[in-house]
Amino acid sequence: MKKTILIISIIVGLVLLLIAGFIWFLAYSSTTDVSQEAPFRAYLNKPFVVKQTSALKYAENRNRFRSYYIDNASQEIFATDTNILKKYNIGDTIVFHTAQKFFSNHVGDTYYLMGTTTVDNGETVTFEYGASFEYSPAIWETLEEFLERRNQGQDFP
Repeated sequence: MKKTILIISIIVGLVLLLIAGFIWFLAYSSTTDVSQEAPFRAYLNKPFVVKQTSALKYAENRNRFRSYYIDNASQEIFATDTNILKKYNIGDTIVFHTAQKFFSNHVGDTYYLMGTTTVDNGETVTFEYGASFEYSPAIWETLEEFLERRNQGQDFP
């Protein structure tokens, strides 16, 4: 009888250990600064011209690094969304200072560009913008790209 209880206890313990190991595996995450890696270093510390309306929003516990993030927006959303702290219209500029990689076993790698701005109440906030390793900015372009496109007579998308 004692032997059976011991065997059952060992089996239950192993099952619980496996469950705990699986939960740890799913919960594991790490962050890495990728500011010096291509292609991200090319997007840091230089102004980008906004070519698609965007909005700085606040979302508690939604993002990996900051509670503020840049989201694509439209003029209609500007009028109705109460989470918008700052509006970026076509032609405004934005600067990113660092790039971060977030890894988790259940999601994989995700990348974020970080910038700093001052909102209407005078507070300076750091925000993030989700990117990919094959990052190609759909929302912004460099000042040089903007001027080149303008000289060629192209309009904003």
